[in-house]
Amino acid sequence: MKTAVALRALAIGLTGLALVGQPNASADKAQVEEFYGTGFREASVLSVQHNLSDCGDADPTTNVVLFNNTGTVTYTGILEGTGQVRTTTISNACVPGQAHLGIRVLDTFESLTVAGRTGGAVVEIIGSGRVPATGIQINDNTVRILCGTGQLKGIHAEGTLTASIRAEAPGVPRIDYRPMQLWVHFGHRHDVGFDFLCQDLPGHDSDD
Repeated sequence: MKTAVALRALAIGLTGLALVGQPNASADKAQVEEFYGTGFREASVLSVQHNLSDCGDADPTTNVVLFNNTGTVTYTGILEGTGQVRTTTISNACVPGQAHLGIRVLDTFESLTVAGRTGGAVVEIIGSGRVPATGIQINDNTVRILCGTGQLKGIHAEGTLTASIRAEAPGVPRIDYRPMQLWVHFGHRHDVGFDFLCQDLPGHDSDD
């Protein structure tokens, strides 16, 4: 009986030691800083068009076209900076008067300020659009910051960007302002798989 009591007491004691050794979950929580803001995106690009299909008909107005745009982009508001833009857009106009667009944009910044912090960054915009009338283009897009360097390491940001673009008269430059809203988190320090996009930007190897 004494042996059984002693063994029971030893087991209880070991259980207590195991519990004492467990880390405090609340102490491991990241000190996440969250910001919300709005801003604008303005791009100036050159476009190269590749005709992919005539939709199998003799109508010259129906086609599938790939557009590759390159140039510069400037953000103001919660994002501040000027960088390089690369845009790929595929347009499906096989139904006359019903063009649909698929859009992917990569904006690369050697220096971008986000909510007061500065570093290199790559911003991605993915979305779809439509052309409901001649000369008008409507887009709804999702914005993410894929990776950051310097003070932007560990950033997580996503939001929305909208555009309603109307063609101007010939010879009149079009100012393409696109409003956005963005939610930004600092402090996650997680790898979402896109860090390689920032490996050539200043501050990539820093510990900031």
